[in-house]
Amino acid sequence: MPPTRTEIHPSSSLPSLPFAPVLHSLILTSYKRKDIQAFPPTWYRLAPDITQGLADLGHELGPKGFLIVLLSESGEPIACAGLEPHRGLNWISHVPKHGDSTNGAASNQHLQAATDTAGWEVCCFCVSPAHRGQGLARTLVNVLCEQAKLRGGRDLYANYSVVETGNFWTRMGFADVEGGESVLKKGFTHTEGMEGLREDLHFKVGVKLV
Repeated sequence: MPPTRTEIHPSSSLPSLPFAPVLHSLILTSYKRKDIQAFPPTWYRLAPDITQGLADLGHELGPKGFLIVLLSESGEPIACAGLEPHRGLNWISHVPKHGDSTNGAASNQHLQAATDTAGWEVCCFCVSPAHRGQGLARTLVNVLCEQAKLRGGRDLYANYSVVETGNFWTRMGFADVEGGESVLKKGFTHTEGMEGLREDLHFKVGVKLV
């Protein structure tokens, strides 16, 4: 594994980080998976604008969330993972589609659910394609567990797309949670004018004791 150092940044600070452009590029590059047929080619993990994209990620993490960043010896971000209070087992199935009249209520329910700090949840987990196969993913999981435990957590959850991640989370020591299956339906879109999912996207929840 290449020499690294770990930094932990509050969710609200992400757009102002000195390495924000590289961090933004890292996340976009890591999530670029055009071989998964459910995703339209216009879908990206973050908005193309650096400030907007990282601000959106900070909002997703919520006021109690933060981002763990692994930096190379030269100070360049090469991996990252967010940590936020657990949002519940089936929150993805209740994410409001664009134009849904219940959008406001659903958003409020989401924020209220993300307050149980006995359980913490992984968000935006990624490793630079140029640095994969070097143990960075396991390092991130270990730091996530440490940070969740420091904050009074007992469990670390991962809510993941089955087709994207395969058995990755199982290899990292996460066990499937019964009743944790959820789905984003074909046609789902969160942004006006953006093409929706081309097929159903299925999710599972894994949990690991910290």
